[in-house]
Amino acid sequence: MSFNNDLHREMKQWLMEGLISPETEAILRQRYPVAKKSMTQTLAVLGSILLGIGVILFFAANWDAMPRTLKVAVVVLSFTLSYVAGYYLRYIKGTYPKVGYALICLGSILYGSSIWLIAQIFHLPAEAGTGFFLWYLGVIPIAYLFNSSLNLTLALVNLVAWFLTGHYPLGWPYLVFPLLLGSTILPLAIRKKDWFNFTITMIASYVWFVPLGVKLAGVNHSFQLGIVSLLLFSLILYLLVQQLKEKPFFAGNFLLGLSLAGLFIGLSPFTFNDFLKGFSYLTSLHLFPYFVAVSVLVILALKMKEKTVGLPDLPLVLLYLCLYLFLPSLYDSSFLLIINNLLLFVFALLSIYYGYQLKRPFIFNLSMVMFAAAVVMKYFDFFFALMPRSVFFMSGGILLLMGSFLLEYKRRDLLKSMERGE
Repeated sequence: MSFNNDLHREMKQWLMEGLISPETEAILRQRYPVAKKSMTQTLAVLGSILLGIGVILFFAANWDAMPRTLKVAVVVLSFTLSYVAGYYLRYIKGTYPKVGYALICLGSILYGSSIWLIAQIFHLPAEAGTGFFLWYLGVIPIAYLFNSSLNLTLALVNLVAWFLTGHYPLGWPYLVFPLLLGSTILPLAIRKKDWFNFTITMIASYVWFVPLGVKLAGVNHSFQLGIVSLLLFSLILYLLVQQLKEKPFFAGNFLLGLSLAGLFIGLSPFTFNDFLKGFSYLTSLHLFPYFVAVSVLVILALKMKEKTVGLPDLPLVLLYLCLYLFLPSLYDSSFLLIINNLLLFVFALLSIYYGYQLKRPFIFNLSMVMFAAAVVMKYFDFFFALMPRSVFFMSGGILLLMGSFLLEYKRRDLLKSMERGE
């Protein structure tokens, strides 16, 4: 989804609310046209992918019969010729720009396959992480040189694959990964107003941030610390979306929904007694307090920049959950466990209200799903051990059917109110 697509969707709402006139809407549509999807480019890209797979399979079938020099020549020439042909058709001759774009993408695919083929030719240790990183290094310049979203996506996928397959201890990869995301992926995504790659980069940031807390604490497989990291990152993302709410490209429904879902998932485990008891086993936190402190400072800095307090700031209350890390007396507090359970439902209800106030059906529907999930989760938590199994499931089924009917009825009523602008 591009910036222009988002703008056209918003203009319909602005026109319904009377914020702009039909003449202004027509001018904006001319100034920000929506590019129609080209079947030619789609077929060309698909054809290039199939051609790349065919070339790889052909040489794989005849690989053993080829001398080493010929193997290297074939590998290097395959992606080089693809790049050259694509550049010629798209930029020099200019007669087949879409086919040229597809050939450039094919060159990036062939370049990636050549990394493992050359490693095999010279019997080099073909580590997956190293291969993905070299693929990223080769593709990211192509993405910038040809202003290619598809190559940018390929570079991003390889960068994330490098990080995930490495199983690195706390060290330079944990510093390099976010720096590369911020310095190579984000700038082009922002410049192109590439909503897809921008969103995937935000998701990749979760991949880095959540396990970082566990690494900083020096504790392996700590579910508790991972959840705290998830909460902190979701709060930062939520506040960042609030800061950029005037910019449709950045403050999209998906990013806001992603942050709200992250906060809901992060809050849910704190409503279970067994999860809270797990904090008592975290005897060595090492750098984790500094990690939490820096995250809180970032959150406060984002909030102070706005200099206002209102309904959207209520998720900041979830910062109190970080106290479980440092105050052992909270582990066995039944009162706080009750507070956490109430907070889960309050957060879901506030999210529903927030989605309604913003007149965003996606956020509203997501919040309704979160509320329903909270009801089901707490029903199992409270009554599974207290009731006979048959009674438990029958009463649960009846409650779910009644609840789904009432929620759907109210949801439709509220969506109609949003459409009328009430």
